[in-house]
Amino acid sequence: MGWLRQHAVLVTTTGLLLISLSLLMVNTRGQRRVDPLGVVFLEAVTPVANLSGSMTTRLGDAWRAYIDLVGVREEREWLRERVRDLERTIDANLQIRRENERLNALLDLREALGGMPIAARVTGIGASPLFHTATLDRGTSQGILEGMAVLAEDGVVGRVVATSPNASRVLLLEDPASGVEAIVQRSRARGILEGGSDGRFHLKYIKPDEELRIGDSVVTSGFDQIFPRGIALGRIVALRAPPNGLFQTAEVLPAVDFGKLAEVLVLEAPKRDAVPVGGED
Repeated sequence: MGWLRQHAVLVTTTGLLLISLSLLMVNTRGQRRVDPLGVVFLEAVTPVANLSGSMTTRLGDAWRAYIDLVGVREEREWLRERVRDLERTIDANLQIRRENERLNALLDLREALGGMPIAARVTGIGASPLFHTATLDRGTSQGILEGMAVLAEDGVVGRVVATSPNASRVLLLEDPASGVEAIVQRSRARGILEGGSDGRFHLKYIKPDEELRIGDSVVTSGFDQIFPRGIALGRIVALRAPPNGLFQTAEVLPAVDFGKLAEVLVLEAPKRDAVPVGGED
């Protein structure tokens, strides 16, 4: 017994080998296979194999899903960038179309005015609340001089007050220091249109017996020898009768949006037969 305890591993191994050889010999003789250890091993290994296969399948599915997700993200980023490119293209085309519309309107105005008006671009708008000015990219080298009238496609912009060889400054009509002789287009009532700090013009010195209405168009008279006759100034939006009763006063909404000026025409001299901008009432 002592010897068996000392050599238990050897004895056990030898016995298992003999059993295996016996089973192998039985199977090779065509008898029914008896493999209890194989059955036990198969039962033990099958759940592990199933779990391993399931884990392998899940890991494969997860990896494929990850690869697909990466592809979807890359495609989404590409689509987003494509959308941004298209939006930039649309914006650029819209800007070009609007610029073409403005230039065509200026061309029509130039042909209506006759002569050789000087086209210029607005490069800056004065930010000071006390002085409303704009800067143009044309100056004395292009024939612009102080005192010249400046028009946009919608109407009167102002007049040139300072020049340099390649730039000029325009005092906008909305500045309180600006003034132009004006006519109410429907009734032919005359007055002086002045700029205002409230974003509206003030039509002053109108005789009390003149008929004014809300919505009446106000245009240049041409009598000041600065602006051509019949150029749009704005529309009456309010009427006021001063306490002294000497003159009527009207508030006029400007025809030109001075904050959005882009291209203008600078006139050398007024033309008596200018075509009114905005048409007759």
